[in-house]
Amino acid sequence: MTSLFRSLQVCWTKCCRLQACLILFFFLVNPPLFSDVYRIKKGDALLIAVVGQPEYTHSVQVREDGRINYFGGEFDVAGTTVKTVNHLIREFLVTDNQVSNPVVMVSLVSQKNGVFVGGAVKTPGRYVISPETDIDLYRAIALAGGMQENADRQGVQLIRKDTTRKVETYDLSTNSPYQDIRVNINDLVFVMPLSVVEVQGQVQTPGKIFVRGAIGISHALARAGGPTQEANLTVVVKVEKNGKRSEFNLSEQFWKSPPNDQPLPTLLDGDVLFVPNVFKTEPIYVTGYVRNPGPQRVRGPLNLLQAVALGGGFDVSANREDVIIHRQDGTTIEVPFAFNPAEGATRQHLLLYPGDILEIKKKFRIDWGLVSTLSFIVFTGVSLILQISQ
Repeated sequence: MTSLFRSLQVCWTKCCRLQACLILFFFLVNPPLFSDVYRIKKGDALLIAVVGQPEYTHSVQVREDGRINYFGGEFDVAGTTVKTVNHLIREFLVTDNQVSNPVVMVSLVSQKNGVFVGGAVKTPGRYVISPETDIDLYRAIALAGGMQENADRQGVQLIRKDTTRKVETYDLSTNSPYQDIRVNINDLVFVMPLSVVEVQGQVQTPGKIFVRGAIGISHALARAGGPTQEANLTVVVKVEKNGKRSEFNLSEQFWKSPPNDQPLPTLLDGDVLFVPNVFKTEPIYVTGYVRNPGPQRVRGPLNLLQAVALGGGFDVSANREDVIIHRQDGTTIEVPFAFNPAEGATRQHLLLYPGDILEIKKKFRIDWGLVSTLSFIVFTGVSLILQISQ
């Protein structure tokens, strides 16, 4: 009787194990059906549907930072379950007073059907749409977070992926009327970026200028409102994207061509034009752990290498990896420092303008004397406790 009972018990255990294995296998091959088991990953596509509210039905893709954007709301969903996302969306709609008592359904969708949005948009990538749903060009760009500041709204390209494979160009500028341009599955939307140049110093409206291709120095000055009364047009400084500097002597009537009819140099993407002050030489302050901290009077912008060199170079205690820049407008940024311009061209292109402050921090050092003292105190305390306990 005992052997029979043991045999039945063994059979029952094997059956339970077999059943558990079958259930586990079913979970593995059907993760979308079990939202409480599957954890959302970066790159996944989610379909958010609100029953009875089709205008709130939207497909989103999990970005590289693990977040999604749904009607202006940002949600960190990587590593969570579909049920958790469902709860987050429902709370968002209720709290934002958009939908009362919404019935939300969130599900993973296949990424076989989607549109590609790239170029000068905030979050370029592939965005899933339903095969039964077609969207217009405006919504396709909205899925990618909208256009960036340097977007060429008159040069939005739609590349068809059907048999025609033609490239269509549209003008989506703010003053142009709405156009019903349908985007199909697997089409590519590309927003052309504009070149970005800067005009700084003694001009009426310093800042960035967005142009197509290149722009002449005279036109760039005109776009910046022209020089101020304190501008020194005899030593206008041009700083190229690779850090190369050059100076030009412009006449007061800068909008006219030079006497020899030679065109003035042009500014390309990433270049900076600086107009100095004719009455004074303004300082750039280099502070912190450099050999000669203090104001350095210059007539134009400097890159990080030049500013550190004017400060006498790094001190032995200086942090040579990151530096802090305090701008005249009150903003503060921490940027990496690169010794080799060829290896860190984008870092070296960051310029310091007169009035800016470059702060060199102290590098982190381990105080081994303090470490040894603390270790001795801890060791002594542990030894004392052990002796008392014994």
